[in-house]
Amino acid sequence: MDLLELQERLQNAVSEAFPESCWVRAEINQLSVRNGHCYMELVQKDPDSHNLVAKAQAVVWSNVFLFLKPFFESSTGMPLNAGLQVLLKVEPRMHPLYGLSLNVSDVDPSFTLGGVELERRKTLERLEKEGIIDMNLQLPFPRIPRCLAVISSDKAAGYQDFANHLSQSGYAFRVRLFQALMQGSGASASIIDAMDKVAAAGSGRDGGYDVLLILRGGGAVTDLHCFDDYSLAANIAQFPIPVITGIGHFRDVHIADRVAHMALKTPTAAADFLIDCLAAEDEELEQTGRRIERAMQNRFNQEEIYLSHVLKDLKGAVRWLVGQHHHNLDLLEERVVRNNPLTILQKGYSITVYQGRAVREVSVLRPGEQVKVLLADGSFLSTVIETEK
Repeated sequence: MDLLELQERLQNAVSEAFPESCWVRAEINQLSVRNGHCYMELVQKDPDSHNLVAKAQAVVWSNVFLFLKPFFESSTGMPLNAGLQVLLKVEPRMHPLYGLSLNVSDVDPSFTLGGVELERRKTLERLEKEGIIDMNLQLPFPRIPRCLAVISSDKAAGYQDFANHLSQSGYAFRVRLFQALMQGSGASASIIDAMDKVAAAGSGRDGGYDVLLILRGGGAVTDLHCFDDYSLAANIAQFPIPVITGIGHFRDVHIADRVAHMALKTPTAAADFLIDCLAAEDEELEQTGRRIERAMQNRFNQEEIYLSHVLKDLKGAVRWLVGQHHHNLDLLEERVVRNNPLTILQKGYSITVYQGRAVREVSVLRPGEQVKVLLADGSFLSTVIETEK
């Protein structure tokens, strides 16, 4: 038997074994479009070792691909691309010259969507099992998030909107951009590399950052697949400062959003949130200032009332003390008047003076000595004739 005969017998065997089309589950390993035809390499991997256990070539002829491509994209929101799990309706055919090939006539988009969701669920379960899914969420959020590290592309419209929004706010944000790929197969590794640079800069001479923002600004659903990557999610979850995502989607929530400290829909929404944080702190400071002003005014008023009462009490006390002193002076004056020698003399008493001193004892006098006797209206001299006790 020659080769052609062998191939023809295989061709007949395949045609007899598959008289009708069948549905096949597989992963697209490679895909290329030439002359309107779509050529794919389909593979199946062992679920545990991820080693290849089967491989086949498939083709979507141009007349079918013309309708199949937009149908798949509109149903899934993503292009038919390598790496996707697909359910294809195929017709196995053996050609003596080109070998075995699978002619694709239809695709089931719901299977691919289910596969994507299954991978997402497995990733979330792994993060939860490892105990890191809520680590970033548990970090304390700064009251004044002013020093910002941003991972994005400098040419991305979302980043430009974010930067313009902050600059127009009137607040002095300090923003540093760490550039990274934000879509495609290398996006996840590029973002992780940028995160490493943020962490290194935060511990160096540049000083630390309050928050990290990962901003993209929207795009096709397939462009956002990198934000469901396990490695990126694990890095976000374990990052040492709060992470805010502003990926730019309105319907889907990606795993990066789930593990971040906060997920906002757009870069502009992220800017608004940060501005609101500073505005709230500004308002709080103004209210605190007003409260302090009112408290000081109340204290001044209370002190003024207290001082007025003190002054009133002091005046009363002074008046009482002055009255007491006047009363004491009156008593003293009365005592002085009462004890004045002139007052005593006016009562009929006299004072005997001997040698310039009042005589208090008779023993100081001797008979024949002369003394002076003082009366109320004058004095006279007297001679001592005799003394007796």
